[in-house]
Amino acid sequence: MTTAEDIYRALEKRQGDRGGFRRWLGASMIGHACKRFVALSFRCAFHSAFKGQTLRIFENGHRAEDRIVEDLEAAGKIRVLSRQHTVDMPGGMGHAGVTLDGVAFEDGGYNVLEMKTMHAKGWKELSEKGVMQAKRQHYCQMQFGMELTGLPGALYVAENKDTNELYLEYVRYNGAVAEALLALARAVIAGKELPRCSERTDWYECKWCPAYGVCHGDAFPRAHCLTCCHASPAEGGQWRCGKWDAEIPDAELPQGCADHVYVPWMVNMPVEGWGEYWVTYRLPGGGRLCNCTAGSFPSIDAGATPVIATSAEMEQKKCVR
Repeated sequence: MTTAEDIYRALEKRQGDRGGFRRWLGASMIGHACKRFVALSFRCAFHSAFKGQTLRIFENGHRAEDRIVEDLEAAGKIRVLSRQHTVDMPGGMGHAGVTLDGVAFEDGGYNVLEMKTMHAKGWKELSEKGVMQAKRQHYCQMQFGMELTGLPGALYVAENKDTNELYLEYVRYNGAVAEALLALARAVIAGKELPRCSERTDWYECKWCPAYGVCHGDAFPRAHCLTCCHASPAEGGQWRCGKWDAEIPDAELPQGCADHVYVPWMVNMPVEGWGEYWVTYRLPGGGRLCNCTAGSFPSIDAGATPVIATSAEMEQKKCVR
């Protein structure tokens, strides 16, 4: 007999079959409270698969959008256009942009349309404080969307999941916020090291973060092309390997190769030295760990003999730390 767990597992498998390797910097991510989380997410540095029940919640939110659009148009003042239309970020080489819930045409003007669903507690806070204070990430999402589309405003619609009440707010373009988000997106794509939202390991936003183990803990990032120092973003949403001087096929991106060496800032240990095919880190106990390719034994500076490990061995914790 079919059980709820059977359904959840099927949804989780479908999520896995679709990749779980979304190397795209979208507007919904760019306003996250932690810049390092944004950078680690873009590089798929940690596992972030969702449980089946959570996936059903997400799907309910997507399905609610159609009803919200029907309700908006039923009021007779708004026409919704450009559903799920993607706009690339200028200079982003196809790696960043916004996928619009829609564009709302009203009174002769156009606004970015953003639709959300939430439980009563979050909806109450939103209705009391407004989206900029209560849902900062949603506010930033709209600002990024306005920046990329050139539209001067946004219509934010939130539905209370518990009561079906609607909250509508018109948001104006904020140049300072939008330009800061654009600069952040460029830094993320360029692979720059970005700060954590807190250096405290017990900070409430960090404790529940799926990137906690990599960012604050002793886990190593996933060893694949996007976490390798030889790879860099290329035009058309592609990635290029500097070691092999070639574009990396999409199918190979999640796999990596034996010449993988971690991007140093992604590893939560102090860097002591580096070369073309190796990086050494200071271990918590005072020793050293050298991340190198499978076929090389680096000539490193004098000092204590380091533990030598490939990225694959580090990810699987087959080395001393």
